[in-house]
Amino acid sequence: MLREALDYPTRSPEGGRSVIVGGLVVVVITAFLGAAALDVPYAYAAALGLLPWLLVRGYYVRVVRTSIGRDRPTPPRFGDVRRLFRDGAVAVGISAAYLSPGLVVLAPLVGVRAAGTDVSAVLLERAVPGAAATAATSLTGVVAVVALMYAIGALYVLPVAVARFAHTNRVRPAFEVRTVVSGAISEDYATAWGISIALRLFLLPFAYLLRLLLVGFFLQFHVSTGARYCYGQGAGAALGLDPVPATHERSDPDEWTARPAVSRVSARDGRPGSRRRPGRDDLTPAVRRVTGGVTGDADAETDGGPETGRPRGSPSAAGGGSGCDGDGASGSDAGTDPSETGGVDGGFRPAIGPGKRGDDTDGRDGRERN
Repeated sequence: MLREALDYPTRSPEGGRSVIVGGLVVVVITAFLGAAALDVPYAYAAALGLLPWLLVRGYYVRVVRTSIGRDRPTPPRFGDVRRLFRDGAVAVGISAAYLSPGLVVLAPLVGVRAAGTDVSAVLLERAVPGAAATAATSLTGVVAVVALMYAIGALYVLPVAVARFAHTNRVRPAFEVRTVVSGAISEDYATAWGISIALRLFLLPFAYLLRLLLVGFFLQFHVSTGARYCYGQGAGAALGLDPVPATHERSDPDEWTARPAVSRVSARDGRPGSRRRPGRDDLTPAVRRVTGGVTGDADAETDGGPETGRPRGSPSAAGGGSGCDGDGASGSDAGTDPSETGGVDGGFRPAIGPGKRGDDTDGRDGRERN
């Protein structure tokens, strides 16, 4: 999967364009963040960086959506920007909901430790007994460890929750904790998650170093997209999710099918004078294969105008109701084409006879002439 994750972001037909656009968006985000170091009022421009950031987050959701259940998915386009913003905002909201319990507990404790404040000394100054102060300090440490473990676990299961939202396009499935956890503890997802972490650990440092040459921004987007590919593949395999239509793409690769040039039909369908009604999207093949012997059938539908119910090779059809023409020759001796007789024993024949295209196409050319 590691090689596939590296290859995925640049797959044709849209991969190269998406990496270029995504890298440029990352450049814009970095420029807005750099504005935060400037004096007021220029520092407020950093808030505008939220918009391109949501755009990128929405694209990552789209990558997860189109990677689920597909053996060889292709990267999506940066189309439908409004939906990208919406998906990005929803993904950020899901992340905040999963991470907020741990962050609410850890943030004050980290702030106290960063300020260099001794909790036990503060409690003793407030006339708290020594034993109670020691117990409170120990309890604070336990709570901090539990909150930290929860935050790590939330970060681990969060891609599954986002994948649930991406697959169903609804927020509620992302908070079905039992389903999310069952997918997160599977071997498929654990493997994909480990590969995504390795991808970031080994390549993102080089991406940040190469930012001086501007190549790093595009490499960063490339690596992040490959990590989301791993999330989609792992979550889809763990939960047994089916692929969803890639409506944002020009065409869905899973719907590409090749129509055969030769169609094998039954003897009744392939007989001269019979009609085969094609489906709405069916294309008439160049050659039909007649699979069995054909004999005259009184119930056959023919192209003989009012003389329906009779094969073309019958005497009445060939000679206007008699078996001979004016010179006394039979219908077969009068130049009747053997391929149009009722005694075809199989083989190939043109699907559309010369001069009969309007009939064989079920009246479509007739309607065009009208």
